[in-house]
Amino acid sequence: MHSDLIGKIEKARRYAQEPERIALDELTVRFHGGNNDHIVQLANGRWACDCDVFRLRGVCAHVMTLQKALAPMLSAEAREPGPVIIHSELISMIEKSRRYLHELNRIEILSLRARFRGNNNDHVLMLTDAGWSCDCSTFRVWNTCAHVMALQRILAPMLPAIAREPGTVVVEEHLVSALS
Repeated sequence: MHSDLIGKIEKARRYAQEPERIALDELTVRFHGGNNDHIVQLANGRWACDCDVFRLRGVCAHVMTLQKALAPMLSAEAREPGPVIIHSELISMIEKSRRYLHELNRIEILSLRARFRGNNNDHVLMLTDAGWSCDCSTFRVWNTCAHVMALQRILAPMLPAIAREPGTVVVEEHLVSALS
């Protein structure tokens, strides 16, 4: 393995211990609930969930779980509790959310857009159907970087299997022919 990439792996380990470096700007997850799957989204600091409770109350156990699990990476606005609701309903949601926090594999991150505050610069990371991307130079060379690897470590239980995979080294055709 290239020594530069080994250094990036070490940097990723350190970064993964500092989730507050990451700011989640957009997020879409599939939440495998007890009865149904639900799509939960975060955009512009605001949450949305397609469950009936969220539509009725503006808050639900799915959102509460994500707020707790992702707290260091969320803006102050995204961490704010939802509207005040009837006490017994709130207790039920909190209990459900606590159970969900111990079952993070119920959450499947479908896409995200985040800003990563690196040691030298800030970087934009994305996870889409096409996989990971980062605007740093290391990602352009190795198809992975310390920023992506750190997010993979932090979010591992919530990532689909393909998003947990290490990046593949892309070797340009002219380099292959030169090495042959």
